[in-house]
Amino acid sequence: MPKEMEKGPSLRELAVRDGKLIVGTSGAADPAKLAVIDLDDFSSYSVVKTEGAVIKTFTSDAERICFASESGVEAYSKADGTISHVEFTGPDLGEIWGLDHADGTLAVVSGYGFVAEIDVPAKISVVTDLHEAGAEAGPQAGMGIAAGHGYVDLGGNGAISRRDLRTGEVVNLRAPGEAKDAEVIEGVLYTGQYNSQGIWRFDSSRRRQPQQAAKFPTEQNRPLDLSWDPDSEMLLVGVQSDTEGGGALWTYSPRTGKPASSANPIDDVQLVRALANRDGVAYLGGDNAAEEGPRATVVAIDPATGKERWRVDTEQPARVAVPALQARNLYGLTTKGGLFVIDVRAGKVVHTADVSGVGKGFAAMVTNRGAVYGVSDTTLFRFHPKTFAVTTVVADVNGAWYSGPHVNVHEGLLYMLRGGNLVAVDDRPSR
Repeated sequence: MPKEMEKGPSLRELAVRDGKLIVGTSGAADPAKLAVIDLDDFSSYSVVKTEGAVIKTFTSDAERICFASESGVEAYSKADGTISHVEFTGPDLGEIWGLDHADGTLAVVSGYGFVAEIDVPAKISVVTDLHEAGAEAGPQAGMGIAAGHGYVDLGGNGAISRRDLRTGEVVNLRAPGEAKDAEVIEGVLYTGQYNSQGIWRFDSSRRRQPQQAAKFPTEQNRPLDLSWDPDSEMLLVGVQSDTEGGGALWTYSPRTGKPASSANPIDDVQLVRALANRDGVAYLGGDNAAEEGPRATVVAIDPATGKERWRVDTEQPARVAVPALQARNLYGLTTKGGLFVIDVRAGKVVHTADVSGVGKGFAAMVTNRGAVYGVSDTTLFRFHPKTFAVTTVVADVNGAWYSGPHVNVHEGLLYMLRGGNLVAVDDRPSR
């Protein structure tokens, strides 16, 4: 490897063209890099740093090497070693899954489900929708879910499905990467987009498609949980850094458009798997992607200042999957089905239990009608607000989730997936 590329987290793409080895990396703390290496003399090479997070999918002609990045198609000039953006009058390409060329025309396969043929000299394009052209299509597994303002939004890969609860109409919105989680704030949809796409927003009164609202450091690439804090008027996002370890807490003000990021608010190895907030305090649940090291720590902080109020080592052997608040209690679930309850005023654990019978692995929780509900891969369940006893609400959920189940609330109804279907659950717990 060229020494300039040794610190990159991974090699993303290799290709051989005209006696040269072309290498693209994924970026993290440092941007992605492109190398062109002479196969007859490995010490003869050129390395160019880009401004993006990924370089992949090569094609070339006599003058240029073209490749895909998260911002579109880029071109490396063989003559002077510079990189330029391939401009054209066409749609956002999203995540690019294929790239080739013939006779001055680039063919780009988009994760949005279309092929764009770009006439490079003319800077124009022709777009063919693959489904409309006869390709078989089917439903995706779901990711984040948000409900509010008369809509339910379900995140996917390259798409967000929006259902109008009044008419039943469903439209698919485009957003690059994966919408891992989402929140609706005053009628505007906000999503956390993997990989390294930051926060996106969709205001149906202003635009036809979502737009990027905020960028963050590239290595903070995996947003996991979103929560709206009405006290600070900030959107809070728990984040994992895949390549660097640890994570971050993002904050974003919809009013001012100002983003901020606090790296490793729990410690230098625990990412922020999940969060909850109330009365201007954010409660962060820790996770550790490594097999060893601290995990399941819960930290209470002021999201506006970053000041820590307390932290609790829950002494759980597994990761914190999700927290939720009810009265003075913070409920937490671990990936091994452990329940713990923290008195947020005292900052100490007051109850633990094994609830693995209703679900292990990653889960989601939400507070509704005075009780905390949880959903696992198999079951929708409810905790008693005084005894913490668990009750099955819906068995055999088996939601078609891609990266862990989600649940959200709108006007008293719980929205989730049962199999591949979006369902609403009306549960009225007795006291």
